[in-house]
Amino acid sequence: NDDIEEAYHYATTLQFDKAAASVNHIKSTDPDNKFVYLVENYIDFFKVFINEDKAEYERLSDNKDYRLDQIKMGSKESPYYLFCMAEINLQWATARLKFGETFTPAREVLRAYKLLENNKKKFPDFIENKKSLSIIHALGESIPGLVRSILRIKGSIELGTKEIDEVVNYAANNDFLFKDEAYAIYAYILFFQNNKKKEAYDLLFSADLDHSVSPLICFLKANIALKNGYNEEAKSILEDRPKGESYLPFYYLDFMYGNCKLNALEADAGIYMKRFIDNFKGRHYVKEAYQKIAWYELVQNENVAAYKSYMRLCNTEGHNLVDEDKQAYRESEDGKIPNTNLLRARLLFDGGYYAKAYGLLVRKAYLFDQSSPDFLEFNYRFGRVSHELGNLPEAVA
Repeated sequence: NDDIEEAYHYATTLQFDKAAASVNHIKSTDPDNKFVYLVENYIDFFKVFINEDKAEYERLSDNKDYRLDQIKMGSKESPYYLFCMAEINLQWATARLKFGETFTPAREVLRAYKLLENNKKKFPDFIENKKSLSIIHALGESIPGLVRSILRIKGSIELGTKEIDEVVNYAANNDFLFKDEAYAIYAYILFFQNNKKKEAYDLLFSADLDHSVSPLICFLKANIALKNGYNEEAKSILEDRPKGESYLPFYYLDFMYGNCKLNALEADAGIYMKRFIDNFKGRHYVKEAYQKIAWYELVQNENVAAYKSYMRLCNTEGHNLVDEDKQAYRESEDGKIPNTNLLRARLLFDGGYYAKAYGLLVRKAYLFDQSSPDFLEFNYRFGRVSHELGNLPEAVA
C-alpha cells in the first residue's frame, strides 16, 4: 500500500530517519502488515553494507531472526510470505560477505533459493520471484562445480539474464515497487556476467532512474559510466548526488568523485579522496584510496616523498579483500615509483580521454627509447590508446 511504498522509498534512498518513522507508523496503524519487517531490514542492510562497521554489523544482525519470526506470523497464502523471508536471507548473506564470512552466507543463499523456488511453484505468475532468483541463477554458474552440487543450486547466466529481462519489461509497463532494484540487477548481470558493458550502460541511462534523489542510483550510474570510460558523465552524476543531513553519509561517493577528478588531472582531486579516508571506517577500498592519493601527489605535485608516504599507508591500512585493494597493495610491496608521464597517460585513458592521452604520449615519446626502464610500459600505453582511437595498425605495432 501507499505507506509501505513510502517507507520503502525512504529506506532505499538512505533517508533512514524518515524510513524509521514510516515503519513505526505502519506498525502502529497496520499491525497485521508483515511486509514492514522486510522494509525495516533494508535499513539495517544498507547501514551495514555502506558503513562496514563491524560493531554495528554484529549488533544489527540480531534483528534478523526476530523479523523472520514476525513474518512467519503472517498469512501463508500471500505470495509475499516466502518472498520476504528469502529477501531477508539474501540481504544478510550479502552483508556478511563484506566481513569475509563464507559458511553462513552460503547457508542463507541456499535457504533463500529454496524459499523462492517453493514460492515459484505456489505462485508461478508472481514476478518478484524472478527478481531475486535471477541473481542466484546468474551467479550460480560462477560457483565451483563441487560447491554448486553440494548446494544443489541450478541455473546459468543465460537463465538469470532471461529472468531479470522479464522483470525489467514488467517494471517498464506496470507499477512495480522493485523497479530500481530490477534495473540495478540487470545492469550488473549484463556488465559482469555477460561482459556486455555498453548494453549495461544503455539500459541504465535509458531508464527513468533519478540519481539526484537516490545516492544508490547515483553510485550505480556513476560506476557503470566510469567502467565504460565516460568520466565526464560520471563526474556530472556525482556532482548531482543528493546531500544533506537526512541522508546516510556515503563517503565512497566522495572517493568516486575524487577519482573522476584524478582521471581528468584536476588539481582538487585529492580533497575528495582524503575526505573518504578521513571519514570512512570500513574495510574496502582503503588501500586503493591511499594509492590514488599517492598518484595524485605524483601527477599534480611531482612530490615523490608524499607518494612514498601514502604508499606506506597503503601497505599497512585497510584489507586485501577486493581486487582494487589487492592491486594497490602489490604496488606498495613492489616499491617502484611510477613514471609520472606514463601515470598521467594511464589516468587519462581510464577516464576515456583518449586523444589527450595520445597527445601526451606523442610529446613524451623521446623519453622512452629502448634503453629506458619504462620502454615496455610506454609501448603498452601507446598501443592501448591507439586501439581505443581506432588506429589499429599503430596499436598492433
